[in-house]
Amino acid sequence: MTQTLDAGERFSQRDSSRAVGAPTSTTQASASKFGTFAIAFGIAFAILYTVYERLNWPLFTYLPRPNRMEFWKYQPLSGEAPPMYWYGWIVLAAASALVVGWIATMVSDQWLRRATVFCCALAALWPASLEALRIFIVDFATFDADFLNSVWVAAIPALVGAAAIAYLVPSRFAERVWTIWLLIMPIGGLAILSYSLLQPWFLR
Repeated sequence: MTQTLDAGERFSQRDSSRAVGAPTSTTQASASKFGTFAIAFGIAFAILYTVYERLNWPLFTYLPRPNRMEFWKYQPLSGEAPPMYWYGWIVLAAASALVVGWIATMVSDQWLRRATVFCCALAALWPASLEALRIFIVDFATFDADFLNSVWVAAIPALVGAAAIAYLVPSRFAERVWTIWLLIMPIGGLAILSYSLLQPWFLR
């Protein structure tokens, strides 16, 4: 009888420890996924907003004078107020970053770190490649090289360089700097936007 009671107590203790441990592990997994989502969302939003602004891809266009919204990029008619694309860029970047954040919670950590390095390197190399091609066209080209002055042509060397960097970067380094990208990418995006906005003033 005593042995039966002892065995019953052991089983009840195991069940209680499992019951206590299960919510803890579930909470930790949820917190880890939320952290992954939040960091991936922050990095992706900074990159995507910069891209959408440079390509001028708003989800919608707001016209303040008639107080009207038009889908995608709208060219105003004569007499209409200047269009505002700002809100369209923000909403499209936020929606795209939500998708990226959700995907980030589904993939493995190793692939997530590599993909982050690739995207951040691409975000830095793409405008650098475009600027290098423009310098080449103006200063060095001896033929009609205007076809090189395109964001899509500049994307080719940027993609190759970003892929090489993502492949060569050690896994530990990629893991160590993953959260640092959350600070670097908004600063880099602001630098690119500021340069593109202020460049005409410096060239006058």
